[in-house]
Order: sequence, then structure tokens, then C-alpha cells
Amino acid sequence: MTQPKTTTAGENGTTYRIGDTLTVTCESPAHGGAFIARTDRGVIFVRHGIPGETATVRITGTGPKNRFYFADVIAVDEPSPYRRKHPWIQADSLKTPQQREAASGVAELLGGMEYGHIDPAAQRRYKTQILRTQLERLGKINAESSLLTTLTVEPMPNRDSVEGDLSWRSRVRYDVVKVGESWRIAMHPHQSSHSVPVVDFPLAARDIRDLHLEKLNLYGVKTLEATVSSRGRILLQFEVLARFECADIAAKIEPQCEALFGPDLAKKKISLFFTPQRASNAKPTTRSYRPSLRSAYRRVREGDVLSGGGLRSVTEEVLLGKTRIPYQVSAGGFWQVHRCAPGVLAQAVLGMAGVEEGACVLDLYAGAGLFTAAMADAVGQKGTVISIEGSPVTHRDARANFAPGDGISRTERAAETRIEVIRGDVAHHLVDLKTAYDFGEIPPIDVAVVDPSRDGANRTVLERLASVDPTRIVYVACDPASLGRDTAILRELGYALTRVRGFDMYPNTHHVEAVALFEKPHTHYRVKKVSTAKSKAKKRKMDKPDTSKPIKPNRRRPVVTD
Repeated sequence: MTQPKTTTAGENGTTYRIGDTLTVTCESPAHGGAFIARTDRGVIFVRHGIPGETATVRITGTGPKNRFYFADVIAVDEPSPYRRKHPWIQADSLKTPQQREAASGVAELLGGMEYGHIDPAAQRRYKTQILRTQLERLGKINAESSLLTTLTVEPMPNRDSVEGDLSWRSRVRYDVVKVGESWRIAMHPHQSSHSVPVVDFPLAARDIRDLHLEKLNLYGVKTLEATVSSRGRILLQFEVLARFECADIAAKIEPQCEALFGPDLAKKKISLFFTPQRASNAKPTTRSYRPSLRSAYRRVREGDVLSGGGLRSVTEEVLLGKTRIPYQVSAGGFWQVHRCAPGVLAQAVLGMAGVEEGACVLDLYAGAGLFTAAMADAVGQKGTVISIEGSPVTHRDARANFAPGDGISRTERAAETRIEVIRGDVAHHLVDLKTAYDFGEIPPIDVAVVDPSRDGANRTVLERLASVDPTRIVYVACDPASLGRDTAILRELGYALTRVRGFDMYPNTHHVEAVALFEKPHTHYRVKKVSTAKSKAKKRKMDKPDTSKPIKPNRRRPVVTD
């Protein structure tokens, strides 16, 4: 490899400038996908590096007051034994812009696979180190605690057409950008607001990759979301720009899809769903209304266009023990992106929750009900599950999935389980739940499952959750820093972190999933009155009438005599 000329960085001052190149040695992984390197001018967060590896880097950004810097690796003298060939040339920093452009037509370096150059086992070691560090520094967990010393990030199973650490994403959302006279699928470079075209995305499921969506001319489309369900059905959702009619755009794109995928889209289980852009400044248009088709999951709203398989939702199946649970998930609704994640997470959460039959479970940020179904099956007919979700799309899915009598996500054990599906802000509804709890309208909450977004649950939510006094809290986190911050808050509120597991749900990226269990130091139980011989004698004495005094009639309930 030709080595770039290394300049004396900062020669005109004591700081580095964007574009400067220098040689550094990375020390340890940092949260966010970079690795830490130190120089006499400050800390540098290096992307595409490996600890212990000496590399040439180019400065790409500076922190406030030049206190720290950002850089990309552009050359390596002696590669680390953990470095491998990057599986995606558009995200390979060791390729020159000219090499990337020759292979893909795009010179820019894309994000999305910042760990792609690292051996998968080494990736998990670095993610384990990051997870431990965040729990120690932000969560205030002792570094010598067995919780951290035994913590490892576990690999995901290779099944459901997952190809090792590739082809695991069942959902991919693409932007659309103009290239010459055509409009193509696109993604963002790291920390960039503009999009660039993509040719292939190795993390996408093979069913999606084989469609070659990069060959479509998506004129008039804002975004394209590609989904493949666990049953192999494919749903392509086209968000049409507000100034266009969905019917007009569908008439141009549908023939392209038939030419690219095959003439009979329905037979190939491919559905095309065109929906207008949802924006406050969208231009009003006159659209026709089409009635529902056979089921609620095929309902067509005003302005929407369906073709091919005619579905605007997919059915996902999760194997829980020997029970296979189906879920209906609409286009644009939330579902775990790794093909194996739903089953792995449901088993992990169920194992930590330890719910018994007849228990009451609270499911916060419940989505379409992945954990709601598992908990309802565990608590049985006498139990209660309360689900709260803010998204209107996934809330509608949850209401349908757990509808009394015919909800498809109700197992045989949960056919009559009380399942309350609530839509709205979690913090707001926790206040209502506290009132209902105080008035005895809901039973005491045994377990709360919390699965927030990447930002985590804030202090207000956790304080209000603590007010309803669940015995155990199972926290599902997709960001180690958020888990660390919320761990510190829960510990302040009297909950102890007793178990944590990490999962490599996003191979080749810096993201990592964790499931943590928090418990109250005391055990909730009902106090039972114990009768003793002395208390029984006292009761007999009280029951014996006193004949020395006349019996006064009960004025509230008149005495009836013959």
C-alpha cells in the first residue's frame, strides 16, 4: 500500500488542523465507535483503528477549544492480528477515494460499519470493555464487582439466513438522492447531513440484497424502507414526496420492480406500499380513498397505494420455548432489526423477570408487544399485563395483536389474560397508574420491563416508575451510556443492579444491546394473620353475650322481631 506523506501536524501552532496527518497508536475503545489515541497536543478519537496498532490518521474534526480531535485511519504500517479485509468497500477507510469511486461510483467514506475491519471475536471484546466502562463510570458500579468482571458480550446465533456477521438486518431504511438523471437509494457518511448513493449494504438480509434496489430510479420518493419478515415476505415502503401523487409515482416504479424482481410480485411475496410524505408543511392534494381489503392489516388509508402482494404489514414469528408467537407489524412500525434478536431478547427478559402465574407486569415502550406476549403467557389467565407505547403505528399493532378473543399474539395460556394496551407518553401514564394503584384498580406491580429508545429513560420516568413500586425492573438498553446513566438513577431510587447481559445484536458496528435486572433489597409479601391460643380465647370471650346489660338495638340496621 502506498503510504501518504505525513506532515508535521500543528507546525503553525500547538493544535492540529483538519486535514493534518500524523502517526498514532490507539490505546483503548471509546463509546461511539472510535478508539482513543493520545499525543502531546491532546486526545484523538480515531475511527477505523485497533488498539495496539500504529497507524497513519487524518484529522477530520476538532472538539470545543481544541481539547480533543477526531481522525480516520488512512494507512497501517503493521496491521493488528485482529484486522481483516473490510466486507464493504464504501466503508473501508484504507481505500482511497479513487478506489472507492472506481468500485462503487462513490468516493465518499460511508458510516454504518465502523467495526467492519475487526475480527468478530475482537469486536465483542471491545464492546464488552465499553459496556463495563460505562457501567463503572456512569452507573457507579465497582469495577471489581462480579457483575462486571464476569460480563461478556454474547454472539448472536447464526440462523434464519444470517451469514455469520453479515446479512442480519431484516429492516433497512434508505434515503433517496439524485445521481445524474436518476434517483437512487442512499445512506449518510459519518456525522453528515447529506446522503450519497450506495451499491450494496452487506448487513442487509440476503433477501433484500438480492433485490438490487440500487438499480431502481426512485424519482419522487423521499425514503425507501425495505423489510423482510421471518416468514420470508418482503415489504417495500416508498415515502412519496408531498408534491407528487402516490398513484403517479407507483405507476412509474411498479413496472421497474416487475422488470427487476420478476413479473408476478404477489407470487414472489413482494408487496409495494406507496404512502405520502408525512410533514407539517406537506402540500395538500386530492387523493382517492380505497376501502379495506379482507383484513385490518390490509387497510388502505387515503392517498396510499398498494400493489404486488398487497400488504402494508408483515407477520413476524418468535419461538418462545415450544410456543411460536406471531406478531403483526405495520410498515414503519418498530421491530428489532437483527433477524434473531426478538427470540433472544424475549428469552433473556423472561428469564430475568422471573414472573409467576397471576403476577402483574408493566411493559413500558412496548412497541408491537414483543415482551407483552411473553409476559402474558407467563402470568397466565389470572395475571395482568399493562403495555404503554407512544408511537401511533406500533400502538395500533399492539391493540390488534392483543385484542380480546382474536388477538394473534395471545397464546393459549394468555387467551383470557387481562392485557391493557395504552397509547401515550410513558411519564404521563405512570402518574395515572400510580393513582389506579393507590385506589386498588390495578394489582401491585411485580415486574416492570423498560425498553426505551437509544436516549434511555429519563429521571422523571424512572422516579414515577419507582412510585408504583415494582419488585423487579428489567431494563433493555441499546446504548451502554444510557444504561450507565439510568443505572445510577435507579440505584438512587433504591434498586440494586443484580444481573446484566450483553448481546452483539449489531455486528460490525459499535452498537451493543444489554439486558439488566434491578431489584428491591426487600421482598414484597402479604402479611397473614396468625391465630394463637390466647387470641382464640379472647375472641370466644368477645363473642359471648354479656347478660348483665340490656342489648341496645343497632340504629343503622333496625331489629326485626316477631
